[in-house]
Amino acid sequence: MNRVDIFITELQKDARRLAEEYDYLPYMVQRYIQFLGLDEAVKLLKANEKPLIPSIRVNTLKISALELKATLEGKGFELEKIEWIPYGFNVTKESSNLGSLHEYLHGYYYLQNVASMLSAVILDPKPNEIVIDMCAAPGSKSTHLAQLMKNKGTLILIDKYKNRIPALLINIRRMGVINSVVLNMDSINLSELKIRADKILLDAPCTGEGLIRQDPKRKKNKTMKDLEKMASIQKKLLKAGLNSLKSGGLLLYCTCSIAPEENELVIDRVLQNTNEFSIIEISKNYGVKGLTEVYGSKLIEGLKLSQRLYPYIHDTIGFYFCLIKRKD
Repeated sequence: MNRVDIFITELQKDARRLAEEYDYLPYMVQRYIQFLGLDEAVKLLKANEKPLIPSIRVNTLKISALELKATLEGKGFELEKIEWIPYGFNVTKESSNLGSLHEYLHGYYYLQNVASMLSAVILDPKPNEIVIDMCAAPGSKSTHLAQLMKNKGTLILIDKYKNRIPALLINIRRMGVINSVVLNMDSINLSELKIRADKILLDAPCTGEGLIRQDPKRKKNKTMKDLEKMASIQKKLLKAGLNSLKSGGLLLYCTCSIAPEENELVIDRVLQNTNEFSIIEISKNYGVKGLTEVYGSKLIEGLKLSQRLYPYIHDTIGFYFCLIKRKD
């Protein structure tokens, strides 16, 4: 048996052992070991067993962060400021259900993980810009975009699934968003709108491989075929989004997945044969660098400017961000 065969055999043994111990499908753990290494993969599996601390994003369209903090603390909650989000808090003690308070129903805050909050922060939409959210429902990131735009400009919110539109509309109204247009269509056909946007958010549909901390069922409910299917959709959506950017415009590609197949490999396939777009550096180091080599394949160098969030490093859900610019 040569060295490669020995490595593969040991990899498969470790993957089967850990998959059984932590109740995953073996192919998932085997991939984690391949792109993280054994020690880091074990840290990931252990971190995914820890429940998330609830977090909220204050809706500054309606109330200040300090005012809401004082109100909730007066009701027995304990809040801890999130370093990256001045209007975000981790809720370290709950005195009642966060989703049933009058303040929630009045749209003073949104229940949202910090990783998800970073999407709008990184894209950084401005008042009076044309901004598109390609996969908008149920509205966590859409309402955040409107907040950063100060309810000005044009915010186009698109979702493919008709049954998800009511939740999006409810959240828009609850949060007091008035600068949005909601469209029920497949964003793969975005070019039909003939819009050139300043900013586009593509929070791509994915397998949710970063959501295991909040949904343990994801350890076993997705196969390699599901990954391949999602990657195909993601490539089509990314191409559609890039083609609808104006010159100098920005698109943020993000997923709640740590799978390279849904992140770096998607972007590599779409960008490797074009000089019209470039990956640009995100203003702060929220996560670790994106992968430029995975499963033995070298990817475009610009992917080192993308960022990954891991539960065992950042104490969030797993997430991925890549900011892409259409060249002037």
